[in-house]
Amino acid sequence: MKGVSILTEIPQHRLGDVERKVLTLHALQVLGECSNLQLIGFMAQTDIMNYFDLQTALYALRDAGQVARSLQAADDLYQITPAGLETLALFSARAPQSALDIILQAGPDYRARIHLEREKSARVIHDQTNEYHVLMQVVEQQMPLLSINLSLPTAELAAQFRDRWPEYAQAIYDFIIDRLAGEREG
Repeated sequence: MKGVSILTEIPQHRLGDVERKVLTLHALQVLGECSNLQLIGFMAQTDIMNYFDLQTALYALRDAGQVARSLQAADDLYQITPAGLETLALFSARAPQSALDIILQAGPDYRARIHLEREKSARVIHDQTNEYHVLMQVVEQQMPLLSINLSLPTAELAAQFRDRWPEYAQAIYDFIIDRLAGEREG
C-alpha cells in the first residue's frame, strides 16, 4: 500500500434515518418525558447524535405519532407513545448495539438529573431596568409547592443564586414551612 498515508482520516459513520429514529425512541424510553433541551444535552453528552439529526428524527417521529410533544414554559416536552414503543420493539436491532448500550448506561443518571431539574428549577430573567430576577421553584408532581422571585443587581449574583438553588432548595423550603407553621421558634 505504497503512497497511502497512515494519517488519512477514516470516514465517520453517519447514522441512517431508521437508526436516528430508533436511538431517539430508545433515549425517550430510558429517560422518560424530557424537554427538547434536555434530550439535546443527553444526546450530545453521550456522543450519540448531533442536534440536526435529533431534530430531524423528532419531527418525523412526532409526525408519525410515535412521539408526543407538549408545550412547556420555554421548551417542548417529549415522550414516547405506545406506537413509538411498538416501533422500538420492531426495529431496535437496526441501531448500533454500542449506542443502545451507552443510552442504557448513561440514562439513569441523566434521568435523575432531569427529575431534579423539574423539582428544583431556577432561571434568570433580565428586565428592562437592568435588574436580574431569579425565578426559583420547588415542584412536586407538576405542582409548584414554592415559588420565589428575587430581584438582584448583577448577572453574576443572579447566576450564583440560580446555580446554588438545587442544592439548597429543600432546606429553604423546610425552613419556611417550619417557621410559618410555628414549629421552630427562635
